[in-house]
Amino acid sequence: MPDSSRLTGIVAAVSGVILVAGAVHCGEPDRTIAASLGVGLLQFEFEEFDSQDRRLVKESGWLPGLEGRCEVTGQRATFGINFRYYSGDVDYDGQTSAGVPIDSTTDADIVDLSLEAAYRLPLGLPPRVSLYAGGGYRHWDRNIQSVGAISGLDETYRWWRAEAGVKLQLARGANAWELEAGLTRTLNPQVEIDFGATFDAVTLDLGERWGWRTAAGWSHRVAPQLTAGVDVFYASWDLGQSGVETLTSNGVSAGSVFQPRSESRNYGAVLSLQRHW
Repeated sequence: MPDSSRLTGIVAAVSGVILVAGAVHCGEPDRTIAASLGVGLLQFEFEEFDSQDRRLVKESGWLPGLEGRCEVTGQRATFGINFRYYSGDVDYDGQTSAGVPIDSTTDADIVDLSLEAAYRLPLGLPPRVSLYAGGGYRHWDRNIQSVGAISGLDETYRWWRAEAGVKLQLARGANAWELEAGLTRTLNPQVEIDFGATFDAVTLDLGERWGWRTAAGWSHRVAPQLTAGVDVFYASWDLGQSGVETLTSNGVSAGSVFQPRSESRNYGAVLSLQRHW
C-alpha cells in the first residue's frame, strides 16, 4: 500500500469535505433515522514477522460478536455511528524470544467504534454512488495463555483510524444491494505489554500503515419500518515494528524489548435487523 505524507493529506482533505457535506445535508427537514443491531462471526487471522519477513507468530480462529449502527439520512447525505464487539479464543502458533515453539490459545476481545459520513453523488445512475469518510478507534485485548513453564502475556493494542471510500447501492422493490470499497490508515497505534511479575509493563509505539476494506450486503424490507439484512466483509490492516525500548524489572534495567511488525486479514458475516423512523 502507498505510504506517503502526500497521500495521507489527500485522504484527510477528502474526508473533511465529505464530513462537512454530511453534517450539512443531514440537517435537512426530510431526514430519516435508522438503528440496527446484528450478530456477527469473524474469521480472525493475525501474524507477526521478523525483520527478514520470517513468520514468528500466527493466530487464527472464529470470533462471535455484535454490531450496531445508528444513522441519520438526508436527501443526499448519511451520518452514522458504528459499534463492533468480537470476543473469543483463537489458536496461537508461535515461539518464545529464544525460538522455542509454542502451541497455545489467545483470548481476544476487540472493541471498535467509528463515525462515518457519506455523500451521494448526483449522477442519475441506477446504482446510487456515494463517497464516504470517517474515523474510528479500536481497542484489542490480546491475552496469550501460559503453556507449562512458559508464562503468557497480556497485550493491549489501541489505535485511531482514518478511512474513506465509495459505496454503490441499488434498490428494487423490497430488496436492496450494496457494495463497498475503502482505504484505511492506522493512526498513533500503541501496544501495552504486561509481563506479570517477571518484568515491568511497557508501552510501545507501533508504525502507522495503510489498509483496506471491502463489503457486500443484501437487505429485504419485512415490514414498513423493519428491514432484515446480511453483510459479508473482508478487512486488511497492518502495524509497523516498534522501536527498541529498555526492559526493566522493579525499575532496574533487564534488557530490551520491541514489538515486531504484524499483518491481519479478517473476513466475516453479519445478520442484522434495522428499524426506521
